[in-house]
Amino acid sequence: MKARLRAFDYRGEPLPKSLTLDRDTPVASYFKQFPGLDASARFNNAGFWDLPIPLTVDVRAAAEDIVVFDGEGYPKLRDWLKAHHIRHILLTGYATDMCFAKTCAGYVNLSQDFNVFLVGDATLATFPAHVTPRFATSAHIAFASLNQLVTQISWIK
Repeated sequence: MKARLRAFDYRGEPLPKSLTLDRDTPVASYFKQFPGLDASARFNNAGFWDLPIPLTVDVRAAAEDIVVFDGEGYPKLRDWLKAHHIRHILLTGYATDMCFAKTCAGYVNLSQDFNVFLVGDATLATFPAHVTPRFATSAHIAFASLNQLVTQISWIK
């Protein structure tokens, strides 16, 4: 995997040097031209989204570990969990408002087929507009609690 990642040419088309903004609607014209919203091969180069996704160095996957990436889809994860007679899921993680909720292994999918318990004090929401994550985390856990069971670390035996 390292060789494949190192060999890839990550240089796509260069970013524009400037953007022309409309005088009456500068924000709208900025985002219509903003290249950061373009996930195509234009800026990432062809094949970027087909690269293997490495685990971070602090996570070590053993040969017997099962790793399911989001692009492989929820059915693969669901079928594996059911084949191993797993009925209850304790869900923790980062990006409560995004990954924790809506990825392949997010509670939106998992709660269709399993008893999912969100571990509220073992999760963290993103917080781009705040100096602390507590408001975003509290808001999303409160939202999630409308349809999910929420627990905390001290309640788990």
